Amino acid sequence: MNKIKNYFSTWDFTRYFRLALGILMLVGYVSTNESLYLFGAIFLSTQAILNIGCPGGACATNVPEKKEKPVMEFEKYEPNKSKENV
Repeated sequence: MNKIKNYFSTWDFTRYFRLALGILMLVGYVSTNESLYLFGAIFLSTQAILNIGCPGGACATNVPEKKEKPVMEFEKYEPNKSKENV
């Protein structure tokens, strides 16, 4: 019994949410007999139980920082300010 408690103590919100969606999709499969619901139920439940995220690390977002100079520079427009002779 302690193994089961230890297993579920490491779960976070996303794992419970995936499991709940998997169960709901299983109920949807039973009521409508659509195979898409069965696929979704198996997929989400497997992700929750085995703690698998996106396949192949597809959720990772490694966006490089931009360190380029701006293409254009803008000055604030002040209509009442007189300009020197150009």
